[in-house]
Amino acid sequence: MAQVELRNLNKIFRDPQTKKEVAAVNNLNLEIHDGEFLVLVGPSGCGKTTALRMIAGLEEATSGEIRIGETVVNDVAPRDRHIAMVFQNYALYPHMNVYENMAFGLKLRMLPNLFWQLTHMSEARRIKGEIDKSIQDAAELLDIKHLLDRKPKALSGGQRQRVALGRAIVRVPQVFLMDEPLSNLDAKLRVQTRAELIKLHRRLKITTVYVTHDQVEAMTMGQRIAVMREGVLQQCDTPLNLYHEPVNMFVAGFLGTPSMNFVPAEVKASQNGSGPVVDAGAFQVQMPAEKGAALKEYAGKNVVLGIRPEDLHDKEFAPAALNGNGANTTRMQVDVVEPMGAVSTLYLTAGQHTLLAMVEAETKAKEGAPLDLVLDAGAAHVFDTETEQKIV
Repeated sequence: MAQVELRNLNKIFRDPQTKKEVAAVNNLNLEIHDGEFLVLVGPSGCGKTTALRMIAGLEEATSGEIRIGETVVNDVAPRDRHIAMVFQNYALYPHMNVYENMAFGLKLRMLPNLFWQLTHMSEARRIKGEIDKSIQDAAELLDIKHLLDRKPKALSGGQRQRVALGRAIVRVPQVFLMDEPLSNLDAKLRVQTRAELIKLHRRLKITTVYVTHDQVEAMTMGQRIAVMREGVLQQCDTPLNLYHEPVNMFVAGFLGTPSMNFVPAEVKASQNGSGPVVDAGAFQVQMPAEKGAALKEYAGKNVVLGIRPEDLHDKEFAPAALNGNGANTTRMQVDVVEPMGAVSTLYLTAGQHTLLAMVEAETKAKEGAPLDLVLDAGAAHVFDTETEQKIV
């Protein structure tokens, strides 16, 4: 295992015809701890896969430094970086069976040419025995021993993914690099394989960098998540810290399903000594006093109010702590009700604003009818309109 450090890392692509430069990764600074499972997440084109490929050595960095352990690896060949990569498309050789696919890389590294094997037969037998043990151990770990004689075409998507993982495990790498390895699986298998990957990491404790555009994968798998946008690292923190304390509107909107509601509003000074009021026109939110200090300088200014769908409660079922004094209760029009079993998703209209709420499954909300909702102001966020940075 090893720590991975990216220091002032840049990757610029140049169009040979127009000479225009595009910064795929822009001044990325990131430290991935020894044994950590870190997820790089962001929309398509944000630079996450390019960053992963630079760590692997498949892409040359324009500038900056990449360290694996104590070694700067910018000029080290990919095969000598002690990493193993799992690709989105599995990259299995179709003419080889599972055993041969898993053994191929080890044979290239550990066994010289055929002439050497013929002239050093005892040593070659010892190495082949080590390779076989590594494959058998990895196959048992991944529950694919019964598949070792099969060709890739005879495997399901989940089985192919486990073979690709096995091929990486037998290398005994310092770092695992995974590029959207679950994106080709169906929804049910994706959930199952996600759990298997988490358990595998706990057993092997190998430093892992995992790339995905799926924020659910990021939230459930990562010990820390690095959120990227247009080549720039937005925030790196634990999943819950990112969810509850996003630094800007992009992070707040990207993490969470359904995503956060954003409503244009204006900050108004406190009238009764309590916290300031955020006025969205169709409804107002009385902010807690502890958030008042940060909002004082924004009095009379336009802001963006951020409310997660689960922080809007049907008044009939709202927690007593929120429902006690009638504050932050507003009436909204219900457009659509989506029963999900454990909860119901409501599409709401309040004046010119459209919002989503995830309320109790027992709600009596009716499409086309008004509904009283209570907003949890303590969980609400306020963002600067111009910079999109979080104020509170």
